[in-house]
This record gives sequence, C-alpha cells and structure tokens, in this order.
Amino acid sequence: MEFPLSRIGCAWATFRGAARGLLLAGFILLGAGFFPARAQAPPPLRVSENHRFFVAQDGTPFFYLADTAWGMFHMTREDIDLYLKDRAGKKFDVIQAVAGNMGGLDRPNPYGATTFVKGTKAEPNEEYFKNVDYAVNQANSLGLYVAIVAIWGKEYVNERESVLDQTSAYNYGKFLGSRYRDKRVMFVLGGDWYPDKTEDIWRALAAGIAAGDGGAHLKTYHPTGIQSSGNWFHNDAWLDFNMVQSRHMVLNRTYDLIATEWDRTPPKPVVEGESVYEGIVDELISWQPGVPIIQDRDVRRAAYCSVFAGAAGYAYGSQGVWNYTSPAPGAPDRAGKKGSGYGLPAISFREALQRPAGSQMQHLRALIESRPMLTRVPDQWLIVNDPLSTTDRIQACRSSDGSYIFVYTSSGKPVRVRLRDKIHDKLSGRAYKAYWYDPRQGTSTLIGQFPRTEPGDRPADVRRGDISREFTPPSSGPGNDWVLVLDDAGRNFPPPGTKAQP
Repeated sequence: MEFPLSRIGCAWATFRGAARGLLLAGFILLGAGFFPARAQAPPPLRVSENHRFFVAQDGTPFFYLADTAWGMFHMTREDIDLYLKDRAGKKFDVIQAVAGNMGGLDRPNPYGATTFVKGTKAEPNEEYFKNVDYAVNQANSLGLYVAIVAIWGKEYVNERESVLDQTSAYNYGKFLGSRYRDKRVMFVLGGDWYPDKTEDIWRALAAGIAAGDGGAHLKTYHPTGIQSSGNWFHNDAWLDFNMVQSRHMVLNRTYDLIATEWDRTPPKPVVEGESVYEGIVDELISWQPGVPIIQDRDVRRAAYCSVFAGAAGYAYGSQGVWNYTSPAPGAPDRAGKKGSGYGLPAISFREALQRPAGSQMQHLRALIESRPMLTRVPDQWLIVNDPLSTTDRIQACRSSDGSYIFVYTSSGKPVRVRLRDKIHDKLSGRAYKAYWYDPRQGTSTLIGQFPRTEPGDRPADVRRGDISREFTPPSSGPGNDWVLVLDDAGRNFPPPGTKAQP
C-alpha cells in the first residue's frame, strides 16, 4: 500500500507532538518530586460539643496557638512571605492581625493605601484590602488561620469618641464577612479597650459580619489588660469564645483569669489573647538598665499555666514583630535596626522573629496534641503541696476519663500529686507511667512505671484514703520549668510531645 508523502508528514508531526507532550509531562512529574506541594487551606472551625475547645468540621481537635502580628496587613508583601513561612515552620496555626490599623487609620500601608477611603464615614478602601487579601491567602496556603481584628478599639471605638456608629459598624462588618466568607479566618472585635458605652456598636459590627459570612466564622472580643470579653458579652450569642488579656508583667496571673472564664455558664472556650510579649518591658514602663524585660521563661510560664488552667489556646508575641510598622513608600524595609518602643534597644524585624520562646511554643502544642485534647479539665486539687504563684506557680490539669495528668512546675519545685482523693481516683488503669517533659526542648524522659493502687510514699495519707507521690524535677531555679506527665499505662500513649501513629 502506498501513502502520499503529505499524509506521512502529518503522521510524523502528530507523533512528534505527542512524544513532546509525554516528555514534558514526565518533566513536570519529575519536577514535582523536587518542589514541595503547597499546603491546602485548613478546614473550617467550630466550637466543640462540650463548648470548651475548638474542632474542625469533622470533629478533629484544634489547639489555638497564635502569633501576634497586629501590623501584618501593613507589612510589605516580601515581609508577609518571610513572616508567615517562619511562623508556619514554628507550628503556629493562627495569626492575629489588625485590619483597622492600630498605628493610625490615616497611616498608609507600604503601597500608599489607608484602611478607609479618606474623607468617608468608614468606607473600606479596595486598594488597602488587596494587601489584606494577599496576607490571608498566603496564610491559608500555609495552613494558617488569620484572626482579623476589625478595628483597634482603644484608638477608634471607645467611650470618648468613635469613628464608627451602629450603621457604619454593621456595613463594615458585612463588608468583612462577605469578603472573607470563604477564607479561613476568625473575627476579633475590640482591640485592647473596654467596650463601655460602645457595646451596641460592637454588637452591630458582629451582626454585620454574620450577615456577610452567614455565620461561617468564629468571633470574639479582645479586651484591655486583666480583663475578659466575658465581662461584657458572655451571654451574647455572637460571642463564640472568650478572650482574656493578662498584661505584660513578670508577675503574671493569667491562670486566675482563665479559671474565672472556665467557671462561667454557659461554658465557652477561652483563649489567652495577649499576655507577656517576649522582649517587652515588664509592666510597660520606660526601659532603663535594671528594669526587667520579659524573657522566654516568663512566656512559657504564662502559656503553660493558661492552658493547664483551661484555656483552649494561647497567643504569643515578640517585641519587634507585634508592633511592626510599615516603611514609607520607597524607604528601606524593616530589616534595618529600628527602635522597638518603650526605650528598648533597637532590633530588626528579622531578629525579633528568632526570639527563643517563639520556637518553644511549638512544644506546648506538641504536648497538648499528644494526648486526648477534648477531655482536658483543670484540676488544682491534684497538687497536695502549695501551688504557689507567679514565678513559682504549679499548675495542673487532667483528662476527665483519668487517662493522663499534666503538672507544670514553673521553677522546678518538687510536686506532690494526689492520685486518689479518698475514694475518687484521678488516674485510671492498674499502673501508670511517669515522665518529665522539657518545655524548652520538647523532649521527654521516662521516670518509671508504678502500680496505681500502691499505698504511695506518705503513710498518713493512706490512712485517710488518699494516695499521693512526690516527684522532683531534673533541675530547679528560674527558667528550669518542667511538666510532669502521668499516663494510664494501659492506654499505650506515645512519649509526651509525640503524636500517636494513625
């Protein structure tokens, strides 16, 4: 059979094109092995069935570990990328940021845009929100949620004056809810201030958000120091969870605030939304030599005490990151050293990202996620000796089913744990494993395995029906904090801080 040359040429061209396509596809598949796939956006969140914690829509527990970057929406896009990759790598899962900028509504972002159109009654500026969109999208692509503070109440919505009234607040809320309806965000009302005499403005803002997003996102209120959103809005249906602020001080008592929220009815999750920022001045006074600066040990103490007291999460902050201020258009970026407020020595944004507690917070998350999260309850009655306070605080929690106990000792003081209170057992099973968990390194050391029903090491207790045992940490003194972990040996949990294999 003879074929015309034209037909042969067409066939060859077809074959050559197909071969080129297969070769290209092979290169694409090969290349996929060299470049990590971009993470998918995280799932929507809701409140757990027991109203104490957060879960994904499928019921998977979620631990709220936030980093505070109030000024993120005023970062350059290069700094947004740098910042989010750093925080995702350190296992934060929420970023707290302010849309209505705390540094001045008339202060433009690096691209010259202000939050609201100038000369208007709080009309959102499309150009400004393009940068917000960018940050939210980048965060979601890295598996991070964004807790968006709508506007900073301390400066713009307070008892003296307000840039919003009920109508403009509702409209602004609806704009935010609609714009981010399909994004993985939460909404935070307030902003470091009391809502006295402005409660109806905040309620209108919450109603607007719900109208815009159909109730898709969790909402709370960020109060001023040593306060809780529950003091004003606990019984409001729009308030999905409470947020407290315990203030920036070495003698921090966040555990008292959290305990008060745990006891409220009806129950709602509570988050420590602002505590001791690492690197900031104690009590926010003007710094001079001899004035304490918040250290990583202070941050760890506040974080572990908050969570063990019943918090569903904790928000970390680093001086020089939370107060990021955008450069003027064309000015050098934040890589250069600049003053960081309160008279503190200058530090760069990149240096502030590397403070030690910023890496250590992931160990708290790893510990909490290594045991059943939704059954955790605070229980100071576990501690036989004085639980002490502030820098020496001892804080305890356990699983309601008796499967584990956590006891945090801030300065490595020995802890005596009540395993049985007369006829009430705190632990289940026939035997228990004891570990020391290091909050600085995220490592655990097995102490040993003990029969649960043995008399303990204090005979006087046994005669009263109590069983207790004392445990002495590997080290003690300032900065030598430890977590005692007691597990029902029959549950076969992995070492603390290690996730169980599926």
